[in-house]
Amino acid sequence: MMQRTASGRARRRRARLWGGLLALSAAALGFGGPSAAAQAGQDVKISDHQYVRDDGGSDPTIAACSVNKRQQNEPTTTVAPHNRQLLTAGANDYCAAATTGGSAWAGFYYSADGGQSWTDSLLPGYPTDTSAEGQASPMYQMHENQAGDPVQAWDNNGHLYYATIADNLTSNPNASLFVSRYDWTSGPKPNHRYTTLVARSTPVQDFRGLFQDKPALEVDRGADSPNAGNIYVCWTRFTGPNSPNAVYVARSTDQGRTFTTNRVTNSVTASDICDVTVTRNGSVYVSWHQLAANGLGNSSIGWVKSTDGGRSFTRPRVATSYVGWQALDQTVLPGTDPRDCGDGPLACQSGYTFARVGSQVRLAADPTSAGNPDEVFLVYDGTVPGSQTPTGTTYGTVGRGTGSQDALYFMRTGDGGATWSSPQRIDPQAKGHQFLPDIAADSGRLHVVWQDSRDDTASGPGGGDFRTVPVSNRWVSDNPPGSVSTGTGLDTYYATSSDSGGSWAVNKVSTQSTMPQYEQFTDADEPFFGDYNYIAASGPTAFLAWTDQRDTVPGTDPRYPAAEGTDGFDVHQCRTQNPDGTWGPDTCLDAGGRNQNIYGAVVG
Repeated sequence: MMQRTASGRARRRRARLWGGLLALSAAALGFGGPSAAAQAGQDVKISDHQYVRDDGGSDPTIAACSVNKRQQNEPTTTVAPHNRQLLTAGANDYCAAATTGGSAWAGFYYSADGGQSWTDSLLPGYPTDTSAEGQASPMYQMHENQAGDPVQAWDNNGHLYYATIADNLTSNPNASLFVSRYDWTSGPKPNHRYTTLVARSTPVQDFRGLFQDKPALEVDRGADSPNAGNIYVCWTRFTGPNSPNAVYVARSTDQGRTFTTNRVTNSVTASDICDVTVTRNGSVYVSWHQLAANGLGNSSIGWVKSTDGGRSFTRPRVATSYVGWQALDQTVLPGTDPRDCGDGPLACQSGYTFARVGSQVRLAADPTSAGNPDEVFLVYDGTVPGSQTPTGTTYGTVGRGTGSQDALYFMRTGDGGATWSSPQRIDPQAKGHQFLPDIAADSGRLHVVWQDSRDDTASGPGGGDFRTVPVSNRWVSDNPPGSVSTGTGLDTYYATSSDSGGSWAVNKVSTQSTMPQYEQFTDADEPFFGDYNYIAASGPTAFLAWTDQRDTVPGTDPRYPAAEGTDGFDVHQCRTQNPDGTWGPDTCLDAGGRNQNIYGAVVG
C-alpha cells in the first residue's frame, strides 16, 4: 500500500493494528551464458523528467509535476513483446499532491528508444484532469484524489494494461481497484483508451469496511494458450483489523472492459502480497504470503492454480513454510508494534529509524515457445534458518527483541505444482539483508531483482551485529538512543539464469549506494521506501527498476533536539517557529528534501 502523507497517522494506525501482517541503462548491459560474469553498466533516472498529459494538453497538476521535486516509489516495468524498444514504467508519484488534495497519483513513464530517454506522465483521471479521457475515467467520476500501487503487463497485440488502487484522502479511506488499457504498437507514445472499475470498496471508518490493496497483474501471452489475451489481476481485500484478509482474483476476457471475480484463499489467518503468472499453455498460478495462526514470524507460501482460463481455481496449497522477516519495534508509548519508526510522535523505543519492509513472494512462468507449460518459478525473502539473535533493544525482525538475516530464496515446480523444489539461496552472503525481490521469465531465461545491504556499515563503531539494527542505523547497546545514520547502505542486484535456476550470474546494477531511511513522509517524521521493486522481460531483454534516494537533499529538523533532528535521517526543510514554540509547516517541499526517485536498468 502506498504511503499517504496527509493521513499518515491513520495509515500508521492501520499498520500498527496489522503490523504483524505482511508497501536503463543508456547502453544495454551484456550477458554471456548462465555462468558468465554479468557486466554492470550505468543506471538511469526514470522519474523526475518533463511531464506530458496523455492527450498532449496541460493542467495545474501536469505543470506542477514538471517542476517540483517530490517522491516516487513502488515502481512497475514492462518490455513490449512486439518491440523491445518500447518500455514503460509506473510508480506512486507524489508530484500530484500539490494540486490534487491527495497524496500520490499513479505515475506513468515511457521510452520509445529502449530506455535512452524517458517521458513522464500520469494515469488519466486525477482531480484536475481536464482531458476527455481523464474525465471519462471512473477514477475521476468517483472523485478519487490519490492512486498508487501500480502494476503493468502487455498482451500480444500491442495493448498495455495498468492496474492501480485509488481512494479519497479527504474522506474515510475507500480504496478501489481499477485497470486501464493503453495502445502502443509503434510511434513515440502510448495512448490511453479506457479505465475500468474492477472492485469497489466501501468507506472504511477506522479501517472497518472493504479496502482493496496491493494488486498484481498478468495477461495471458501463452504460445499455446486457448485463452490468450485474458487479463488476470489479484489483490488483497481487507475487511477490518479483527477479520482475516483474503486474496481475490478477477479476470477479463474482453480486453479489460469487464471483470469477474473469485476469492482464492479460505484461511482464518492473514493472506497478503499476492502475485499472478500464466504459463505457455494458459495455466494461471496465484501465490501469496500466508501468516501462521500463532504469528511470531512463522509464514508459508500459499498458491492456487486454474486450468480453465480463470473460471475456477484449485483449493489453496502450500509450496513451503519458512520464518518470515519483518522489521518491527515498539512505540514510545507501549502497546503497539509498528513496522516503521521515525521522529517525534512516530519515534520508537529503540530510537532507530527505519521504513517498513518485510517478506514477500513473487512468481513467474515463461509464456513463450521456449517455456515448459508445467514449470513455474518462485522467489521470496525470509529469515535464514538459525540466524536469529537477540538485538538488545525493542527492535526485531522475527518478533520484538530478536533479529535475523533476511535472504533471497528460489523454488520451482516442473510438474504443475505437484511438487516444489526445496528453497535455495540465489546469492548466499555472510552479511547483509536481501529484500523486495521480483522475478520474470521469458524465452528460456530467468531474471531476478532485489535490494541488498551487504555493504552497509550498520554495525558502526563500537561493534554490533547487522542482524540487530536496521539498515543504515548505527548499533547501540540498549534503549535509547539509536537513530544515528551510518550513511548509504543499500544497493540493487540482478541475477539471471538460463538453466531453470540451476546456476545464476549475479551483479550489482545500481551505480550508487542509497540510504533508504530518509524521513520524507508524514511531515518529514517518517521514512517510506515503497513496498516492492519490479522486473519485466521480453526475449533477451529485461528491464528492472527500484526506489532510490541518491538525489535526496539531507538536512536537519529544527523541531527536535539534536539527538533526533541531526541524526542523519532528516531531509532539507524550511520551518518557522511560532510564538507559542510550535513549528510551522515545511515551506520548501520542492527544494530536494523530498526528492525520492525511480532508477532502472536494461539488461540483455
